[in-house]
Amino acid sequence: MKIGNVEISQKSLEIIIKNIVSKTLGESMEDKGIADHFDLECLAKIENVGKYASKKAMNFINDMTGYTAKLKVFNIKLATPDEIKEEFGDDKKIITKIDFSGDITGTGVLIFSEDSALSLANAMLLGMGMEAEGDEFDEMKISAINEVCNILISAYVDSFANFMKTSLTMTPPDFKIGKGKELLKEIFEKNNIKDDDIIMAFKSTLEVCDVGASFDVLIVLPNNSVSKLFEAIKKGEVNDKLSAKYDENT
Repeated sequence: MKIGNVEISQKSLEIIIKNIVSKTLGESMEDKGIADHFDLECLAKIENVGKYASKKAMNFINDMTGYTAKLKVFNIKLATPDEIKEEFGDDKKIITKIDFSGDITGTGVLIFSEDSALSLANAMLLGMGMEAEGDEFDEMKISAINEVCNILISAYVDSFANFMKTSLTMTPPDFKIGKGKELLKEIFEKNNIKDDDIIMAFKSTLEVCDVGASFDVLIVLPNNSVSKLFEAIKKGEVNDKLSAKYDENT
């Protein structure tokens, strides 16, 4: 099921409907996170903040590399961890991730194929007048990829912090190589996200033109953080002007 750029997986939809029915019948008093706080108007505002952050990230790439970056794909997923993991499968991936915390918590991840990560790292190093050699990820190449992660994820974190009128703290980037779904499994487990939780994931695909590199940006918000986000919107405790900025700039 898709509403605008928001994709609700079949399993997530079943959980939401089941919880609504249970609450209506008075059969459950347990807070089910997104399933309890789901609201289309709130979702539209969150979608606009995500779009605004994605555009901001794209502009950061343009300014940082001097190459033109294109936002090829943007969507929001309401899905379970298993569904997200299967999307990236067993293929070898290069990831670098940043955790953020404060009033809400989450993780921002850049996900590359090996070729795209090498192409972008080499282009960045050459742009700084450094010789890029070989097809191995040495310290300089890892540092270049981590710097991209730091700048891009900060676009999302800053946007969410401004929207919620708060501040969020970011960890240093963490670079890893492995199978896509196994790397994501580690992230979900670290955030205490259960396999049958519904999570909100912001997914963008960015392409750096003239470099031949494209990669996914995945922002994962666990159940309790999405609940806080929905509640803050309903109580009017957010910066609605930020959500409106996306429409002003498109």
